Amino acid sequence: MALDPKSGEKFSHAETVTSLVHYYRAEVQRSLAWRERLDRTTNWAVGAAAAFLGVSFSHPEIHHSLFFFALAIVYNLLFIEARRYRFFDAYEYRVRLLHQNFIYGVLTGRVDLEPDSFWLAELASDLRYPQYKLEFRYALGRRLYANYMYLFGILVTGWLVKIKLHPLPARTLGQYMEQASLGVIPGWATLLMILVFTMHLLLLIRIGRKRRGGRDILFSSASEKPQDPTED
Repeated sequence: MALDPKSGEKFSHAETVTSLVHYYRAEVQRSLAWRERLDRTTNWAVGAAAAFLGVSFSHPEIHHSLFFFALAIVYNLLFIEARRYRFFDAYEYRVRLLHQNFIYGVLTGRVDLEPDSFWLAELASDLRYPQYKLEFRYALGRRLYANYMYLFGILVTGWLVKIKLHPLPARTLGQYMEQASLGVIPGWATLLMILVFTMHLLLLIRIGRKRRGGRDILFSSASEKPQDPTED
């Protein structure tokens, strides 16, 4: 049988503060755990990119198509990291709520714990109905702009250099196109695929660089100058 919330005993001010302190510690710990998962995925991507580059250039007989597989692996890790970034941002949102309202109130001696307080209602709503604060495309663009664009840039450059050097150094454009071929796929089609993939990455970076706005950042007063939401 459900309890009537109106008949429940109200917490005192001290009990509420104590509960929020313990909850704050737990939420910060969870946010840090997701932050570590982001770093772990990035480390995997860096290691994978370095391994593919090392293997590809150490053996001239290895075909340049290996870079297709390298890009696929790193792109898959980007997807995983973007998903983790959405979880991290969702929990970090609660930490920011507590920072900008509860911790700030403790430091200034004016903690707003009234029942009609907006930040308490927002925190309670987010706990009962948790939701992502970022679209997946935006999270993908953010992580790509933060780390992965460098990895993709190195891999694409290495791919083009691999075509140039192996199996023999290409001295003419025709020879370069011949070495760029993939079986029955001509060299110009291979280079076109590289170009399309690069344009796709640039589009994601543009999406990730857009100003978000919305409910991801709160301000204690309308007179405060908004921060740049594109910053981590």
